[in-house]
Amino acid sequence: MLALLIVGSGEVNTALAQTVPGKAKAAPAQAAAPAPRPAAVLVEGFDYQVDGLRIRGIVCRPDGQAGRPLLNMVHGGLDSPVDKNNCRRFARLGYVVAASALRGQGGSEGKPEVCGREVDDVQTLRDLVQERYRTDARRVAYLGVSLGGCIAVKAAAREGDVRAVVTLLSPTNFAEQLDLLRPTRPDAVARWEALLGGPYRKISATYEERRPMQAVSQLQAPLLTVAAGNDPLIPLQQSCAVRDARRAAGREVTEVRQNKDGTPGALPDKPWRRCDGEAPGAQLGDLRDQDVLLVYGDLGHTSTPLMWKAAEAYLAANIEPPSPSLFERLRDFFRRSAQ
Repeated sequence: MLALLIVGSGEVNTALAQTVPGKAKAAPAQAAAPAPRPAAVLVEGFDYQVDGLRIRGIVCRPDGQAGRPLLNMVHGGLDSPVDKNNCRRFARLGYVVAASALRGQGGSEGKPEVCGREVDDVQTLRDLVQERYRTDARRVAYLGVSLGGCIAVKAAAREGDVRAVVTLLSPTNFAEQLDLLRPTRPDAVARWEALLGGPYRKISATYEERRPMQAVSQLQAPLLTVAAGNDPLIPLQQSCAVRDARRAAGREVTEVRQNKDGTPGALPDKPWRRCDGEAPGAQLGDLRDQDVLLVYGDLGHTSTPLMWKAAEAYLAANIEPPSPSLFERLRDFFRRSAQ
């Protein structure tokens, strides 16, 4: 199993002790040792082709070792850059991390499609990285942030070898999002509608096609859905719909509700701020092969260190090395017998 490394730094009081008459002067406290520098990782950027477009990708690796698990990380928004800090972060945990600057963003050609053919950008990079860096084909995961969660779920649902999927504050209903933005951000609404091809009332089929709900139902891998109770862009009910779709597909979904500081969160009185029939626990329990809906009730549309630690723990629980195949067990048996 991948080890989960959490490095903390403590404070040391460096004030001199008080001088007491007739007593020896207390020695000054030792200055705090400098915090250890994070381990270096290998970072490589390159271009690749999808649909005749030049797409930019980045890969972060802990080292050159083959057989590492592959984490496909998908950024959010229409202007968000590839998250190099978290790319390095997960590489230090032992993953080979593949991140695409999706079409029309971050120097890639084309234009954004709002959870459309960006899925092909992600899957093509996954195949390239798996072949180039000889990652473990049996240990593949996806992590998507905001809009990237929609893309991550769609990509993972196409594949049968994915071990875990994590979405952080991710939309499932773009028409609803634009209605929420319309009173205060007409400029943003106009941009999204231009990318989608028009308003929902004229091209509702396009909006429905962009939604990830069919992929949510088809996804074979366990899914961690992280939502925020005060998110002004993505209502909690969109994540509740993910829970309902997973249960309808036969998956058990554990509900956990916390405050943004990690303390147990109370179930709100207002029905739109909770899922129908929600009965949450206060702490994450067994995460292996388990769907989880984690709600931070007092959080807006922003990620937090605790949220990223929850993602780390979920991935680690589901990406541990698989049991050896019969062929591998027989091979090892004959090797030992020959010694």
